[in-house]
Amino acid sequence: MLELILSSIGTIIANIIIFLSIPFLWWLIKHRKSVSFFEWVGLIKPKLKGNWWVIIIFIVAYCFFYLFDFTIFMDDKSLELLQTSDSVSANVYTDLGIIAIIPSLLTTFIANGLCEEILFRGFISKRLCNKFGKTAGVIIQGILFGLMHNVIYILGGIEVSFQFHIVLFIFTGMGGLLLGLLDEKIYNGSIIPSAFLHGLGNFISNLSVIF
Repeated sequence: MLELILSSIGTIIANIIIFLSIPFLWWLIKHRKSVSFFEWVGLIKPKLKGNWWVIIIFIVAYCFFYLFDFTIFMDDKSLELLQTSDSVSANVYTDLGIIAIIPSLLTTFIANGLCEEILFRGFISKRLCNKFGKTAGVIIQGILFGLMHNVIYILGGIEVSFQFHIVLFIFTGMGGLLLGLLDEKIYNGSIIPSAFLHGLGNFISNLSVIF
């Protein structure tokens, strides 16, 4: 278990460097005198905007999105690679049971949820929303979020099919779109709700591997 925790901490450090370097340098050069880094990327107290039923609708849509089995649209060969490749981080927890819970929580909520949200919903989305408006900005960042996952698979050398890449792009892009809408349209620009849901969704996905 200690080895897994240390590995998770290593992943957190790596993701902080990968995902936060550009936002931090951008803020340091252009905005450090006018606003704190945390406020600039949306790490602020979330405040619900509008009616309560809006968040209920969103929660239902988000749950459907994460509980729906998108693997039915993927080919068998790509699914086999997905389940066995060392480049897929969740596979390190395969059948480990309860000892993998804490390492998985660290990875999914901090390395994935928080770090990725700071880059995409905190940095990229907010810059795009300022330039093109909230609706267009959220859509563009969702597209970029989906493409990032395609690039990760390509760089990881996972030779999945073109069909798999299409499904992966749609699945992750829609996830990025929903999380962007949550921050910008439902809350007050805070990325805390999306960071929590992002981490929760990844953790739930990991549970199927852990057990």
